[in-house]
Order: sequence, then C-alpha cells, then structure tokens
Amino acid sequence: MELQVLKTLLVRFLQGDLLTQQEGEQLLEGLERLIEQQEQHLLVGTKYRIEEEKVLSEYDLNEVYWEVLMYYGHHEDDHDHDHDHETSDDGKPGFLHKWGWLHALLTGLVAALAYALIRRYHL
Repeated sequence: MELQVLKTLLVRFLQGDLLTQQEGEQLLEGLERLIEQQEQHLLVGTKYRIEEEKVLSEYDLNEVYWEVLMYYGHHEDDHDHDHDHETSDDGKPGFLHKWGWLHALLTGLVAALAYALIRRYHL
C-alpha cells in the first residue's frame, strides 16, 4: 500500500470518520507492514484535526494501532474464549464442567461462615 493512501486512511480514522471494513483492514495491514519493517516513524508527525489541529506522536500511533486492531482485526480465537474449559481436547467434559457444582457449594459455605462470623463478633 502506498504511504499516502495509508496516511489518508489514518487521518480519516483519527478524525472520527467511519471507515468501511475494507478500508479498516487496509489501514490495519498498512500499519502492520510498517511496524514489521520498523518504519512506523514515517507516520509520526501526521497532522489531523479534532476541534483543533493535532500532530500524531509515536505514543499516539501505538494507541491508534491497537484501536484499529480491535475495530478491524480478525479475532478467530474470540469465538471459543468462554468455552476453553468446558471440554478437553478429547471431547470429554473438562475439570470445571465436572466439578463446578462443588466449587459453587464450597463458595456458598464460605460465604455463610463469613456472614455468621461477622454477625456474631460484629466485625
């Protein structure tokens, strides 16, 4: 991607313009390519306007990269993040799935004991 196109997309993103998914992915790809080549300094000093003219610093560029990644990056791993412990690799129920009832019971007992101690000794 040409540097000027990347700067144009970056300025639009910084100014709050909505990018299409394709434009966002292009911006992300361009930022990642510059980071891999250690040339992200080429974007430092880019001017943009939010109420007043601002200049992009290296710190701001790092923050912008993470925002672009969160908005336009593909997160295939996110689909299963809540289900990692329900089953093991062989398809059998995992430890937490099998023993979760015991954990809940013990948590309730500890909470009841703490409540009783607080009430009795006015802690």
